[in-house]
Amino acid sequence: MQKFLLSLAIGMSLLLTLSACQPKSAAAPEGEVKDSADQIRQPSVDKSTKPEIANNSAVDAKTCLALSNAMQKVDNTSKIEAIYAIRKPLQSCLPTASNAEVLNLLKDYQAMYERFLWEETNLNNSEFDQDFFDVMNALEQGEKAPEEKLKNLSPRVRYLIGLIQNGADVRVYNLGEGYYAFNHDLKAMADIFTPYLRSDQKAFIQQMAKDNKDIFLSDAAITTSFEELVERAVFWEDYITRYPNGYAVKDAKTILDSYRYYLFFGSDNTGWTDDDIREFLEPEYKQTMVALTKRPDSVLAKDATNYLNFMALSDNERQEHYPAPSTDEDGYEMNEWAMTFYRLNQAMQIPSFWNTNGDNRDCSNGVICQDERLD
Repeated sequence: MQKFLLSLAIGMSLLLTLSACQPKSAAAPEGEVKDSADQIRQPSVDKSTKPEIANNSAVDAKTCLALSNAMQKVDNTSKIEAIYAIRKPLQSCLPTASNAEVLNLLKDYQAMYERFLWEETNLNNSEFDQDFFDVMNALEQGEKAPEEKLKNLSPRVRYLIGLIQNGADVRVYNLGEGYYAFNHDLKAMADIFTPYLRSDQKAFIQQMAKDNKDIFLSDAAITTSFEELVERAVFWEDYITRYPNGYAVKDAKTILDSYRYYLFFGSDNTGWTDDDIREFLEPEYKQTMVALTKRPDSVLAKDATNYLNFMALSDNERQEHYPAPSTDEDGYEMNEWAMTFYRLNQAMQIPSFWNTNGDNRDCSNGVICQDERLD
């Protein structure tokens, strides 16, 4: 899981400064870009997100296949109208499609939006774009984008900003450290497909839309509250219990292990206790942890119990039960914090979620997990 979280940081950083790639359009051929920011950011927007009820006439299976092919043609030069042209027949196709077809269409739909919002950029050009930051920061705060800043951005960026301002399924994505990107409204995506999926699939996709709405790690800090982190872990444990053979249960277990790790180990810039792991930083953290121990037949309950027991051990007891070497595996001397972490790792025995045994799955972006791109 560490691997796919790092992949998120790398993948999303490619979106930080979108190039001035001119979108293709029959109404505005390549090269005929209007200079006015007002003209560029006024695309037509279909604000409906709920699926329409199909009429009684059967939709031929070829229609659904044609939709998948049409989605493949949408990329980062397309206009939003290309997506709307797909969405209308999609809403007629879904009620007649098989479960496998619905899932395949969802996969294609998510990939389509990723391409639509994607822009290749020169990785060696790390210059901070102040104008882009100021515009995206204003939009995130619900304010009007400053016109003088908009004029300095590329036509494609101004176009995507116009979609946000006009209520399309595009939103500001805060990557932290002063960087922004564009992202699809994941709840809007989920709302299109979940009425036609099984309960286990619906639960999985809706929670993914909620969890991945915003970035989870920013500058090595956890962006959610302790309470929300616990709620996420509890959801995924309950999901696995309720649907042991349910949709993507292997992915669900990986997600649970990642939240278990961050719940009990924190991150480089986020901790729930002092460095010695003896006192919680906030009294409500301890109350929540104690409540976790009372969950029946729960791995989280066992984790919480082990954690509280570890916190209560003296230095000598920790060394006795969980002896730590004086040097790490690379031969460097371990400081007190490293020793404490080493001992806690022995006490907790939480699976190393970044050890995927050859699997390359990304569950940190979108409503379904997907194989990571290795290029």
